[in-house]
Amino acid sequence: MFDFKSFLGGTLLGSTSVGFTFLKLFQTKMVKEIVSPKSFEETCSAIEKVVPEFADEGWGFPFGKWDFYKVFESRNIEVKDINKIMVYFLCNAKLAAQVINVNPAMMGIMPCSWAVNEKTDGKVYIAKINIGLMSKMFTGTIREMMLEVEETEKRMFERIFA
Repeated sequence: MFDFKSFLGGTLLGSTSVGFTFLKLFQTKMVKEIVSPKSFEETCSAIEKVVPEFADEGWGFPFGKWDFYKVFESRNIEVKDINKIMVYFLCNAKLAAQVINVNPAMMGIMPCSWAVNEKTDGKVYIAKINIGLMSKMFTGTIREMMLEVEETEKRMFERIFA
C-alpha cells in the first residue's frame, strides 16, 4: 500500500539534502583561486600584456588597475596573510551589451574582475568569479555569453602562465 506521508517526507528530505549540497557547492566553488607559477610582479605584467592581445575579440581594461592593498595601508587596516593585492577589471563590451539587453540587472556583476594577490607564504594567486559555475544558474543568451567568457579566460590564462 502506498504511504503518502512517507513519500512526501522522503521527497522533502531528499530535496532539502540536494538543495543544501548544491548551496554548499556554490558557496565553496563560486570564487576560484588560481595559483600562479609566477611572482606577483610577473603575474601582473603578464596580465597587462596578454589581455590587450585579445582586443581583436573585444577584450580590454575599461579602466586601469587598482592597487587594493594600498587602500588598506592608507587607512591603517591590517589584511591578514596577504602582502599585495592588484585588481584588474576586464570587459568585452559587445558580450556585455548582449547580456544587459536580456537582463539589465546583470550589469551589477560587470565588468569581470581578477584580483592578483601575494600571500605571506610567497605564493601568488588570481581570485576570480567561477563564471562557468555561475553560468549554470542561467539559460539562453546569458548562459552562452558566460560560457564564451569562460572559454576566453582559459585561453588568456594559458598565455599568462606560459
